[in-house]
Amino acid sequence: MPGICLALIGGGRWARTHAGVLAQFSGRIERVLWVTRHNSAAVDTFIAQNPGAAPTFELFSSLNAALAEKPDAAIVVTADSNHASTAEILLRNGVPTLVEKPLALSGQSAKHLIELAEQRNIALCVALHLLKADFLHYFRQLWIGRQIDRIELEWIDPDFEMRHGEAKFLNLTANKADEAIPHLWSILRVIQNEYEPQLRAAKPRPLGAVELEIDVGSSRATIVFARRATARKRALRLAFQDGGTAEIDFTTEPGRIAIDGADQPNLEARTRIRPLATEIRDFLDAIDRPENMALSTQLAAHCLGSVTLTETVRELLIEREAQAVALRLINGGSMHEPDVSAWIIDNIAPLLDTQGTRIDSADQETIGRIIEAVHKAVSEESSCVVASRRSEASPAMMLTIRQSRFFDLLIKDLSQLQKQRPIATS
Repeated sequence: MPGICLALIGGGRWARTHAGVLAQFSGRIERVLWVTRHNSAAVDTFIAQNPGAAPTFELFSSLNAALAEKPDAAIVVTADSNHASTAEILLRNGVPTLVEKPLALSGQSAKHLIELAEQRNIALCVALHLLKADFLHYFRQLWIGRQIDRIELEWIDPDFEMRHGEAKFLNLTANKADEAIPHLWSILRVIQNEYEPQLRAAKPRPLGAVELEIDVGSSRATIVFARRATARKRALRLAFQDGGTAEIDFTTEPGRIAIDGADQPNLEARTRIRPLATEIRDFLDAIDRPENMALSTQLAAHCLGSVTLTETVRELLIEREAQAVALRLINGGSMHEPDVSAWIIDNIAPLLDTQGTRIDSADQETIGRIIEAVHKAVSEESSCVVASRRSEASPAMMLTIRQSRFFDLLIKDLSQLQKQRPIATS
C-alpha cells in the first residue's frame, strides 16, 4: 500500500521539528508538501542536512499550490493567529487536519471549526502531545485509585535554550497563555480526565510569570508558568486525601518519580516513543481507520476545553497585568523596570503579529521601541506619567497599542488610582 501525501504548513523551528519526526514515517508517508512563505531558506537547509528525507519533501510557497497536489492530510504548524484560518481552508478542501495548539484563539472560532469538520465528516485533530505522554500515563498508574486533594504544577522556560538541536529564543509575538495553557490543560486532563479544569484566579508574578488557581473536580491546582527564567523546569506534585504524595519532575523526559517519598522505577528512555511521534502516529492511524476517529483524545471536539480555558486565562491576565502596571506607575515606578516591561511586552507584542512582525527576546531594539511607544501613548492620556522624550514607533504600532484592551484598561486603572491617592510621576 503506497504512503500518503501530507501537507506540512509552516516553516518555523517547531515545524522543522515535525519534519524530522515525519521523516521517521517514510513507510507511511510518500510525499510531504512543505508550505512556508517566510522560512524557505531554513527549510532548504533542513532538507539538505537530511538527505535521506530529501526525496520525500517538496517545498511550496503557497497553500493553494500545495492543495493542487491533492494532499491526503495536513499538519498546521504556523503562527498561532493563523491556525484557525488555515485549518478552515484545509477543511473546506476536504483535507483531514492536525492543528498545532492552540486550535484557535477563541472558543467561538474553535466551535466553528469543529462544526465544519463534523458537517463534512472530516477528521480535525489538535496537537496536544502531552495527552499522549507515556511518562504522564505511567505516573498516573502508580497512584490510580487515590483521591487527589491538591495539585502543584510548574511549567518554567528560560528566554533562551537549545531545543532539538536549534536555538530557541522567547517568541514574544506568541501570547504566553496560548503557549502554556494548552500544555497545562493536557496535563490536568491526564491526571483527572473526568473533570474539565475551571479557572478561579490569576495572579501576575515578577518578570511576566503567572500563578493560577484552578479547580479540577474537588481538587485545587496551583500552577506557575514562566518564560523568562534562568533554566527550564517541569514538575508536578500531588497531595492525596489520605496524606500521601506523588511527584514527577519531567524537566528531562521521561522524568523522575517519587510516590509517598520513595523513588520509583522510571520508563526506559531508550525504548520509549516520544510524545510528538506518538501524536503523529495516532493521527496517521485515524486517517487509515476513520471509523475509530471518534475515540481519539486528539479529536478537536474532545479538546475544546483547552481553547476555552486558554481564552479565559488570557483575558483575565490582561486585566490583572494592566492593574499591576498601573499600580507600579502610580507609585512612581518606570515602564523600564523589568517586571513592568515584561507585563507590557507580553500584552502588546502578540498584537503586532497581525502586522507580520515576529519579535523574540534577542530583539532588544524592538522591545525598547514598544516600551517607548506605550510610554508616549500613556503620557498623552494620563498625567501620572511624564511625556516621553521620543518614540520611533510606526503609526501602525501606535494605533495597535491605542486600540488594545490592555491599553484601555491601563488608562482606566491609572485614572481610578489617581482619584484614590496623590499623584506620583516617573
